[in-house]
Amino acid sequence: MPEPSAKKRFSLVLIKPSHYDDDGYVIQWVRSAIPSNSLACLYGLALECTRDKILGEDVELEIHAFDETNTNIRPKRIAKLVENADAGLVILVGVQSNQFPRALDIARPLRERNIQVAIGGFHVSGTMSMLKEREAGVQQAIDMGVSVFAGEAEGRLGQVLLDAFNGTLQPVYNYMDDLPNIEGAATPLLPAERVHLTAGATTSFDAGRGCPFACSFCTIINVQGRKSRRRSPEDIEKIVRDNVEQGLHSFFITDDNFARNKDWEAILDKLIYLREEERLKISFIIQVDTLCHKLPNFIEKSKRAGVKRVFIGLENINPDSLLGAKKRQNKITDYRQMLLEWKRV
Repeated sequence: MPEPSAKKRFSLVLIKPSHYDDDGYVIQWVRSAIPSNSLACLYGLALECTRDKILGEDVELEIHAFDETNTNIRPKRIAKLVENADAGLVILVGVQSNQFPRALDIARPLRERNIQVAIGGFHVSGTMSMLKEREAGVQQAIDMGVSVFAGEAEGRLGQVLLDAFNGTLQPVYNYMDDLPNIEGAATPLLPAERVHLTAGATTSFDAGRGCPFACSFCTIINVQGRKSRRRSPEDIEKIVRDNVEQGLHSFFITDDNFARNKDWEAILDKLIYLREEERLKISFIIQVDTLCHKLPNFIEKSKRAGVKRVFIGLENINPDSLLGAKKRQNKITDYRQMLLEWKRV
């Protein structure tokens, strides 16, 4: 009988880049403050591709995930992860505008070694959504041989991996006109050893995407749209359980405005059940607007669900400034009542 052929190895390296300070140094911490939801989403999608054997039965997909805000990234070491495999791809994940120069600097030496690189995130998506001409940095990346990805990766990562495996990676993947439904999508997840590099061992997930407001300074609506797309309460329960199973109990819900998630109450009820009935020791950080105290039961149920910290989008206390920024929903006459409601719990 002939020997079965050895499996091929495809190395996928996911990197969330940091950014430079005013003196040109990469900003890093021993424990970074905010976990990267983009990195968790991509890692979860990559795990799904592994389970689905998207590259074929005879290909082993290796996944490596790094957040440069808490990990030294050395391009030569990253290159070795790919060069020691049969094929591979480095994806710079969730790259915001202030991180884009650093992303290019990571990509450049990798491309010089002929390693396939892709960049995605708010800078690529936002500029492609808002600008008629291609932004100079994005064009520089394309000229360097880097693939740029605009939009969201749910339902699309598998094709990108197949293209990379076959050596047919496209210069541009643009899905801005086709934002996916995220209910039932792969669970955002990061290995515990990565999460322990964040303060308080906090991991993250998005319960929903999109925002109904039209604030002039915010690019959320240009990238994620104004239509609410959300995970189901059952999806949220699975995210929590999968993380608790690996010893993680603190979560940052990254929705730009969790109070405008149409399923906020069902989600909080599910979390309340996990805490009060199953006695799971879980806690949450959320982001909300200044009107959420007017939603019946929102603040009280947030407390019972384990919300320990709340980021509130005040932006300004000058009514004229708020009006100029199209932040019409913020009424400074309501701020005192709103803050007292949060203080009460």
